[in-house]
Amino acid sequence: MTYSLAIANGDLVKNGDQLAIVYGVDKLKQDMTCWLVERYGGNKFHTDHGSILEEYIGKTINSNTQAQIYSEILRVLHNYQSRQYRAFTANPSLFALSELMYSIDHVDIKISYDTVKATISVSNPASTATVTISPTSL
Repeated sequence: MTYSLAIANGDLVKNGDQLAIVYGVDKLKQDMTCWLVERYGGNKFHTDHGSILEEYIGKTINSNTQAQIYSEILRVLHNYQSRQYRAFTANPSLFALSELMYSIDHVDIKISYDTVKATISVSNPASTATVTISPTSL
């Protein structure tokens, strides 16, 4: 099973005198959120990591906005899934089923005047994970 340091509101989470960790479905949710809110190209070691969703902040929302955000979310999640698959095939004993993204089940984009909210549901053989992001308030 892999794990990550827990993040809440952009900061590391303390658990007593140690840093908290996330694993399983909570790690999957945190990873998806990080990949979606991280600026594309912001990591020099993983140049394909992140999204361009922050570019929508302050822009006029028009009839194409929903399709563009939907497309960007799918691009990011497929990229994440591809990287996860490569790591899993290289060393499957490191992973638990609950942290693997098996399928992207639903992406729902809601636009209300000047706010965009995306709810993403993915599943694996062990669980379902849902995250909600708002690109206009990254």
